[in-house]
Amino acid sequence: MEVVITDDINFLPCPLVITDEVGIVLQVNRAFTDEFGDCAINTNISEIFPKASQIFLQTHVWPLLHRQGSVKEIYLKVRARTEPQLPVLLNCSRGEFRQQQCYRWVIFPARERSRFERELIKTQNDTMIYAQRLQKANARLQAVLNSATELVIMVLSPDGTVRFNNSSAETLLRYKAGSLAGQNIMTLFGQTDTASDALHRLRAMFTAKGRAGFGKAETLQLDTSMTDKDGNNVEVAVSISPVCRKNTTNIDELLLVATDRRQRKQLQCN
Repeated sequence: MEVVITDDINFLPCPLVITDEVGIVLQVNRAFTDEFGDCAINTNISEIFPKASQIFLQTHVWPLLHRQGSVKEIYLKVRARTEPQLPVLLNCSRGEFRQQQCYRWVIFPARERSRFERELIKTQNDTMIYAQRLQKANARLQAVLNSATELVIMVLSPDGTVRFNNSSAETLLRYKAGSLAGQNIMTLFGQTDTASDALHRLRAMFTAKGRAGFGKAETLQLDTSMTDKDGNNVEVAVSISPVCRKNTTNIDELLLVATDRRQRKQLQCN
């Protein structure tokens, strides 16, 4: 039997199929035939779906329709004129057609959504690969920095907060692994004259807005003492230099390198 199309549903800009309560096609609109081709009256609507979507239709969509009378935004594939499996979003609700109970199936082609989802999945996969590579690179860098057992290395935010440190910093200052991060460098200097001078010079460089007062090529070097976890003073030689963005004068981080002056004195005595 040929498709029957009436004018009262042809004004709709989206494909529409009207079926009886078991899925037999009663009517379609022009937008449907333009997108999906002919759908013969008295055939089952399941015939427009590929096999996988037919199974989902029977196991999920029909039970929902019988239970609640409608479904919204069901993602399926439909056979179209130019595509064997066109992604679509399906809305369906119970109603009445020519004095009999029916279901109205509104089908929205989702080509762009499908393309966007593929791109999103690819981006997520690429991001995961990049994150794994970055994690490996960070692990290698951490291993290299930890091998520098005679150097205390810290990366500071412009306001002096410790963002990163190697294991030698924790060993020298008797902190547990990972517990130095988040400390402010100001709290790690001892109560000595040289430490007070260091604090004074550091405070002059760190503003209340969290921006460093360093020039791009400026490095602060001083002999002072730092306080370990138990409150003991540790004599150190400290060098703090800015880390700037490429081709700019914006200071993103500060690099602190310190050495234990006690070891240097012992070597000089020997």
